[in-house]
Amino acid sequence: MSARLLICLIACVGESSGYGGPVTPTAPGDDVSLSCPSSTGQDRWEGPQPDNTMRVNLNETDYLLIKSFKDQNAGRYVCLNNEIKLEMKSAATNDESVLFRASEGDSLFLFCKVLTSSSVKATWSWRSHSSGQNIVLQPDSAGKRLHFRNKDGDFSLTISKVDWGDSGRYECQRFSSSSQYKTSFELVVVRGRADPQQLTEGDDVTLQCEVSHHLPDTRLYWINMETQENFPNPHQLRNVTLGQRSWMCAVFHHYKLKALIPLTLNISQHLTATMRSTPAPHYNNMGPDFFQEHFTLISVCSVFSFLLLVLIGAVCWRKKTKKRMESSSVNDSITYAAVNFRQKSEAPAVPFADFSPVSNSGQVEEKEVIYSSVRLG
Repeated sequence: MSARLLICLIACVGESSGYGGPVTPTAPGDDVSLSCPSSTGQDRWEGPQPDNTMRVNLNETDYLLIKSFKDQNAGRYVCLNNEIKLEMKSAATNDESVLFRASEGDSLFLFCKVLTSSSVKATWSWRSHSSGQNIVLQPDSAGKRLHFRNKDGDFSLTISKVDWGDSGRYECQRFSSSSQYKTSFELVVVRGRADPQQLTEGDDVTLQCEVSHHLPDTRLYWINMETQENFPNPHQLRNVTLGQRSWMCAVFHHYKLKALIPLTLNISQHLTATMRSTPAPHYNNMGPDFFQEHFTLISVCSVFSFLLLVLIGAVCWRKKTKKRMESSSVNDSITYAAVNFRQKSEAPAVPFADFSPVSNSGQVEEKEVIYSSVRLG
């Protein structure tokens, strides 16, 4: 009796300590959308939130979107009385998923894996939404953006840089000797744009959110990420301001949030607004003392400038006068000149008879006349 009671107690404790909420197996690469009423905006989903989670508050409801589920997203999520546990699927089943991806830069992981022997074979096919043509996808002819694992029972497909033309239905069919399974993925490509793209503050702009394929019960909204206000698609925005740059296109399918596509408006500041950013001084509240001070300052500056010019002129005049005096002093020199004239006088002619051999009367007399002059320049 005691042994049975002990076993019952252990079982009861185990059940009470375990998780009692619903468990949702989720395939890697799938999207998960959770919603919780939040009239005050304070009630939010609590749980693991790695970089692939997004949240938004819309119509008094807190939405949590997990994009491309991965190991870090597994765990328990709680909001008020709502509780759910997400677990990673280990193998694919006959599931059908609807995935919305942005046309610029998004990637897509389509999970297709079995846990049986290696005798299972798989094929991928794609039916385009635009043409309706069914195409078999093969690794040799799929292009560089498609990557097939095809290893150890894992036939998953990865599409990098999703394009608008990738929209369509993808199917992974698995065959074995005893069974056949098929997993389907409906891919809808979304893009948001502004018309016109180049804006100036005060312009009008139209926000347009487009889907490559319109599924039943699909709704599109625009959300202002600054104010959390939502508007129907398309949205006409008038007199755009710099505070209205950040927007989100919200895609709902069967009342579940399936995608959030960001759009940032390219708004340049208006020229007049730039000029207003550096306002001119105002004189409305300034008394007479203000103008008296400015007048005194201007007068002092004017007098100082005049004195400075006079001083510079005096210095220049003095330098010129000094140079002139130096040049005139060089010319006022005294010049002495002496000129000597020698006059040669000859004796009167004497007859040959009176000639005596030695006589001083035959010498030539010289008279020296000196003229001198003084010249003062």
